[in-house]
Amino acid sequence: MTVPESETTMTIDDAARLRLYDQARTNWGSDAADTLMSLMPTDPDSFATRDDMAMLRSDLRGEMSELRGELRNEMTELRREMAVTSAETIRTIVFAMLATNATLVGLVFAAVRLA
Repeated sequence: MTVPESETTMTIDDAARLRLYDQARTNWGSDAADTLMSLMPTDPDSFATRDDMAMLRSDLRGEMSELRGELRNEMTELRREMAVTSAETIRTIVFAMLATNATLVGLVFAAVRLA
């Protein structure tokens, strides 16, 4: 039998906590009942409701969406920086090769002239 949600909401008072403790102690023993009660908040406002969880889920989804956007921007910037660095490195290598080749040609001409 399904109980409508409006009927399942109740205020938790000390008497209800005591009944829960007695039931837990009867079924599971004193240690388990003590553990259960120590883990339960004494303030009824500390319990999360479905609305609380829905709001938290919505907030988390919004934050995750923001983080995804920031991560995309950071990755785009990193790709751009890598492309610039790669282009500069390739240009440096090409000019170094040209200078090396020019020096080698000069040495060959000098060696031929001296021979």
